[in-house]
Amino acid sequence: MELANSAFESEKYDAAIFLAEQALQLHLKALLIKYADLRIRSHSLRELLYRLGQVFKLEDRVEEFIRANRKLLRELEDAYIGTRYEAKSYCREDAEELIEFVTRVMDFVEGLADEFERGSNLQDD
Repeated sequence: MELANSAFESEKYDAAIFLAEQALQLHLKALLIKYADLRIRSHSLRELLYRLGQVFKLEDRVEEFIRANRKLLRELEDAYIGTRYEAKSYCREDAEELIEFVTRVMDFVEGLADEFERGSNLQDD
């Protein structure tokens, strides 16, 4: 996210959104590897989130999060392609909204991971 924030501060909003999406995608993939040794080749944030929900056995909560945030998740997924292959440009407000959203998603999945770890620790006792 550091690079996304740096691009945002430099008013490179297309790059900021692309980098934020990449940071989130890699974060989700890292959690899937850490907790389930899963290496998913998909670039779909919604699919990666859903798979994390399965790993953490919190599918309902993740599905609700995806439903509630479908529009922003779709925008990020579109930005992954749009900023790389199309002449799509974003304004400051778009970048600000999507970067803030990426931070919220990361906080959400970190909360799930913490909850999962606490549950795993209770089972180990």
